[in-house]
Amino acid sequence: MPTFKYRVRDKTGKAIAGTIDAPTPQVAGDQLYNLGYLPISIEEIGEAISLDLSDLWRRFQKVKLEELLVFSQQLSTLYKAGLPLLTGLRSLREQTENKKLKLVLEDIGRQIEGGSTLFAAMSRYPDVFPFVYVNMVRAGETSGMLGESLDRFVTLADREMRTRQKVGEATRYPKIVIVTLILAILVLIIKVIPTFAEVFARFNTPLPLPTRILIGINTLFVHYWHVILGAFFVIPFMIMRYIKTDRGKYYWNKLQAHIPVFSPLFLKIALSRFAYTFVMLNQSGIPILQTLEITSSTLNNIDLSKSIEEIIRKIREGRSLTDAMRESGKFTPLVLQMVSVGESSGTLDQMLMRITEHYDQEVESAIKKLSTYIEPMLIGFMAIVVLFLALAVFMPWWNMASLFK
Repeated sequence: MPTFKYRVRDKTGKAIAGTIDAPTPQVAGDQLYNLGYLPISIEEIGEAISLDLSDLWRRFQKVKLEELLVFSQQLSTLYKAGLPLLTGLRSLREQTENKKLKLVLEDIGRQIEGGSTLFAAMSRYPDVFPFVYVNMVRAGETSGMLGESLDRFVTLADREMRTRQKVGEATRYPKIVIVTLILAILVLIIKVIPTFAEVFARFNTPLPLPTRILIGINTLFVHYWHVILGAFFVIPFMIMRYIKTDRGKYYWNKLQAHIPVFSPLFLKIALSRFAYTFVMLNQSGIPILQTLEITSSTLNNIDLSKSIEEIIRKIREGRSLTDAMRESGKFTPLVLQMVSVGESSGTLDQMLMRITEHYDQEVESAIKKLSTYIEPMLIGFMAIVVLFLALAVFMPWWNMASLFK
């Protein structure tokens, strides 16, 4: 049976960590909730091999952010129109094409019929409904403003999708060029070099180093193509799995912080996400300490997340939010100044929204400049590769021409 590492909060708000054995993350979350804990995160650290192919397939199925956004929009509309929650969930279950989401909505409907709240039912599926989503639903149910809470999540998710789209558009051209270049090199190594190698073998002239390198690569492809093909798929998979662990996230963030072009962009995106998520949660009526805890879990920046955990501890000791953020040393002067003004004037949400707007403009400008930074580097890389390939192909012919003379 798999083992899961969890972080929860008890009824007093105290954070607790530990491990639990359960067949699925949903069952683990349900067990913790029945014990009176509020699950924050549940991560698998050990798993037995299962021969149930249907469970295995379900494990690989995902509910995309776009699908969750559409579901939330529709549920908000139906709820505001006065339709009963169960009726709305049944209607959305019939409309959705994602089989995993359909099964989840069916189980949520059964739980609500049994007397459970929507928040409690959704908290059993942390891989479908993110922690921030579940807590916004909880705040909406408690205040009677579920539709407004869902709308805030839609705004938050839509903003996240637009940021991803902008980054994807900025890196699309380099990806296409690099993939095309790799394919061209593979064709040269597999198809062209063997023909040249047969011609060169008839002469006793020594081959230049670039040609010997390509012939050696061709030999590797011919004799060990299955190993190379396996490594091509296995290594990226293992890297992605490692990045999802706490240690992997730490080293991945350290690497991101030292990339000259991308590190400022990643920091601005993290600060903008922090400010905007804080505002959305605060407007939903969630207490500030829980808001900070949820916000910390949504950030991809490990250093910033750890500093927020330290900020939570200092606020519990009686420090102000501004002082705690300043002592962490992770926030820019602009953020500290705006939070200080907002905290003293009672307009914290407005000040954080201004921070978001400022960094959104900075991120958009930085993304536009990415192409100007990447293009020279890409051209230089292509020039080196093309020069190497040209030398590998033409240098032996020059040597043979001099030999004939």
